[in-house]
Amino acid sequence: MVFSLPDELDRLSAVLRREHATYATADALDTNMGRFRSQWIKSHQMKGSQLPLPVPRNQGLHPNGCELHASYLDFQFEWKEDAQTPWRAEYQVRVEGYLDAGGALFNLQDHWRLDTDMYAPSRRAAADGNAHPSKEPHPLFHFQRGGHAQDAFAAADFLPSNPCSISGIWNGLMQSPGPRIPIVPLDPILAIDFCLSQNDGLVWRRLRNFPEYLDLIESAQRRLWLPFFAQLQDQKFRRTWFGPSMLV
Repeated sequence: MVFSLPDELDRLSAVLRREHATYATADALDTNMGRFRSQWIKSHQMKGSQLPLPVPRNQGLHPNGCELHASYLDFQFEWKEDAQTPWRAEYQVRVEGYLDAGGALFNLQDHWRLDTDMYAPSRRAAADGNAHPSKEPHPLFHFQRGGHAQDAFAAADFLPSNPCSISGIWNGLMQSPGPRIPIVPLDPILAIDFCLSQNDGLVWRRLRNFPEYLDLIESAQRRLWLPFFAQLQDQKFRRTWFGPSMLV
């Protein structure tokens, strides 16, 4: 199945311009549209970075008193004509903020991602003919905290860290790699829709009041999700998608 993802992103941009909170998202799509078209025509791939998103609403934030000022989406998507699910779909979300602690200013970032596990046994077997199970049962496409941007952010001038010049006992939030939660496949259209819904549900609901926006989302869901749900009837596909934890 061949479709024109750049054309759909172009239509999406036009709708996003009708909502003030997503005007910057539309600007970024339009600025990169020529590159997106070239990538898609060449190899049915698309890669974007620093796509602005509405800042998440101020609720349930840690640390207490922090302020958010920016949010961005990086993505890499690859579609194969003979496939019914994406070969590669990676979405990295970064949220930026700060905390004025009365004498010390802390730059803050939060990170989460939706991506294909390129190290899953099924992917490596297809690439090099040798399957080596990962230590944890990674689902093929999953939600997970962290990502490459977080690794870079925590690499320098990061608190708490070791060594650290601050003495005493302090409480801090810790983040581990798991859990990796399997989810349905997403293309960039559905990923943008998902990110908007998570960052600001009020903005997302206003966009879904536009018939043009609903039509784009419905078309993308039908293209990706109907074949996906049909393939879930096959045990081999289920075990590939959900990872070694799936036995039935």
